[in-house]
Amino acid sequence: MKRFSPVFLLPVLFFAGIWLFGTTGLYNDSNQYIAMHIHREPLYPFFLWIVRSLAGEGTYLEIARFFQNVLAAYSVIRLTACIRKRFETGAFFTLLICLVLLAPHVITPLFSASALVLSNGIISEALGLPLFYLFFGQCLDLLLCREKKAACAALVLALLLSLTRGQMMTALLLWALCCLYRILFCRWEAPKKFWKPAAAVLVCTALAFCGRSALVRTYNLAFNGYFINNTFGSVGMLANMLYAADREDGENIRDEKARELFELSFDLAWEREANYRFSPEGFLNRAAHLEGQHDALKFEIIEEPWRAWHDERGMKDYIPENVESDRVAGEIMKGIFPRVLGRWVYDYLALSAYGLIRSVAVVHPLLNWYALLVWAGMLVLIGFTFWKNRDSKAAPAALFAVLCVLANVYATSLIIMCLSRYMIYGLPVFYIGGLLLLRENCRKFYLRFHEGHCLKKEKRLY
Repeated sequence: MKRFSPVFLLPVLFFAGIWLFGTTGLYNDSNQYIAMHIHREPLYPFFLWIVRSLAGEGTYLEIARFFQNVLAAYSVIRLTACIRKRFETGAFFTLLICLVLLAPHVITPLFSASALVLSNGIISEALGLPLFYLFFGQCLDLLLCREKKAACAALVLALLLSLTRGQMMTALLLWALCCLYRILFCRWEAPKKFWKPAAAVLVCTALAFCGRSALVRTYNLAFNGYFINNTFGSVGMLANMLYAADREDGENIRDEKARELFELSFDLAWEREANYRFSPEGFLNRAAHLEGQHDALKFEIIEEPWRAWHDERGMKDYIPENVESDRVAGEIMKGIFPRVLGRWVYDYLALSAYGLIRSVAVVHPLLNWYALLVWAGMLVLIGFTFWKNRDSKAAPAALFAVLCVLANVYATSLIIMCLSRYMIYGLPVFYIGGLLLLRENCRKFYLRFHEGHCLKKEKRLY
């Protein structure tokens, strides 16, 4: 099959247009990436620092925007070419795949509240989405072709993704699942040989997590002066747990300081009606209410009052204060978790439901039903394809796409809410998986129908 396709010109022209006619987008989080804030994962701030060091203060954001669009175009071309090669797609289907991969760059500016242009924004998704496309392509090579080089490349990309956004640490687990599936599939007739390579995969995964932690700590030592992981992760998790709490739940907190700060934040949350008791009835209404209150809980009800509390007592060094806030948040969660478990799980599942919807559609009363049908159809089609065709290429690819979506949704829901910006990673690969399944099954059906028709003709002749 030819390596070049005219379809590959489409991403080049698309992102060239975005770069030439667009502007650099500065959003709420942009300044923290520019300032290399200790709350943020290191890869994107480090990328900006490299560009700033080479180009100087004046034009570095424009140059960073150029490289972001180049990477975005390359990632779309690379994944389109990978699918074209592995599934031997024709010109029309290749074009369809390319358009699906471009969809997040169209949907996000049109339908997100921030009108975020992904490849033009000073935002981690500018690196995260292209890296995810490249990671997904390498995993397809690993699943379908047993390529050892693909396994190594996918692990490196998974590590880079984990350094871009916290929830993308799931990429390391997804890589391990791909490797274990491939090992098991290859060695089905010799199961005794499964354990050694499987153990090697688990060791590599553990080393990757340790390596990530070491890289984050080294980065923070170099740029923030402290050999620590990013801060405020525990505070982020506490926000959703505080929403599910009652005031008497604080009686279970043993640490006196933690109990005092819990009561301070709970009273503020109650005044702001940022508590589950003020939520409208209904599963999705609960998710909508919590999403509307999450930022207020995290910043105005926890972070700002706690900072003032620490300042009054002489702790004014920002980073140690953040470390202490994370410790206190951990003590609070340890104390209240047994009491709030049922309500917290309910909220977690509600947030995840919104994430599942936003991974395939937009939250709307009609589109919610569409999302449910799409998810049900996808799962049924994967099961049917595995059952009917054990040599299927589309079924493992689609299953992996679904696992990518689920990992992103359920990891994000643990810490924050499932905004469209965070769910955009899964949308294109989900629909590509579905298209590949439909194409494979339709071709199988057509071939069987054609063979049956030919047999009938032969019987008539004889």
